[in-house]
Parts: sequence; structure tokens; C-alpha cells
Amino acid sequence: MDNHQTTIPGTKVKTLENILPDEPGLKLLYVGKVPAPVSVAAVHYFQGKQGGMFWNRLKKYSILNVPAGKKEDDCLLSHCYGMIDIAKVPRPFGQEPTDDEYEKGTSLLFNILEIHKPKIIVFVYKKVLDKILYCRFKISDKSNYGFNEKYQNLFGCMPFVFPMPRTRCRREDADDYMKKLAEYISTNKKDN
Repeated sequence: MDNHQTTIPGTKVKTLENILPDEPGLKLLYVGKVPAPVSVAAVHYFQGKQGGMFWNRLKKYSILNVPAGKKEDDCLLSHCYGMIDIAKVPRPFGQEPTDDEYEKGTSLLFNILEIHKPKIIVFVYKKVLDKILYCRFKISDKSNYGFNEKYQNLFGCMPFVFPMPRTRCRREDADDYMKKLAEYISTNKKDN
């Protein structure tokens, strides 16, 4: 069992470390909002109720294969996937990062994109992409669930908004988006 817990530099605040390879290169980068306190305590990403739905959806569509006895985030790097949060101070579900945290997190995100050049960037929460579009580009249009091809040039990779259960995304649409994500990943395997 890997331990993804770390401390925010210069503080005693426990958080989750970014999951990134030592060498540049990713197929896919997941971008969350903030670590949930339950996840920090468990030393693994997405350990709350909604987090469990996230991992289950990835497994259902064979986007992430997890051997028995392993934690999902421990398997990310073996798939050439990474994971970061836009802000690192843990908060309960529903509490938003500050504008300053979004600004800093957006700068970090674009540095990671430049280094690792993922093919796909998956925003776990729609609001995170919407805030980044506004912070970085002053775009106030709202993103869509699934692929957001019109923003591909801004990120240098294909942005995808994850259709989390219990959002305003209809179940049949979420199914279609997830199938398209799995197909896109499968089609681009040969490129890495």
C-alpha cells in the first residue's frame, strides 16, 4: 500500500501529494478540486462516497484496471495516468478553493501540462474547468460534460469533464461520454 499523504510546505497541514511520474510523459492527467479530509486520513485519493463512485465508473469502463488488494490511485502510474488537485488544503465536499488558490493551482497545472504533455486532461469536477477557463483565459462560457474539443488548443491536450454521478448529467449521456473516453484512450494507446 502506497502512502500518498504529504504536508503542505511551510505548514503542518496534511494533504495528498500529486501523483506524477519521475520522467516526463503521461497519457492522461486527472485534475481534482481539493483533497477531502477522509481521503487525507486514508492516505489515498477519492476515499469518500463520491470518490468511490469516481473510481467505480473508471473501472466499469475499463479505463483503470485495479488488481485485487490494490488501491486505485496506486495503479495510476502503471497506466501512465497522473493525478493532481487544483488546491491542496483539504476541505469537505462542497467547499470551494479561494480565487487565489485557483490562480496558483492553474499555474501549477499548466507547468505540469508543459512537462508531461498528456493526451487527455480529465477534470473530475466541471466547476474546476469553468474556473480555470475564467482565471487563465477570462472565458466565462460554461464547459460541457464529456469532451470539450473547443478548448483543446488552450490546454495542448483534449479536455474532458468527468460525468460524476449525482450531477446534472443524465445517466444515458454519462454512459455515452464514458464510452467515448474509453475509446479515445484505446485509440491513442499506440502513441505512447
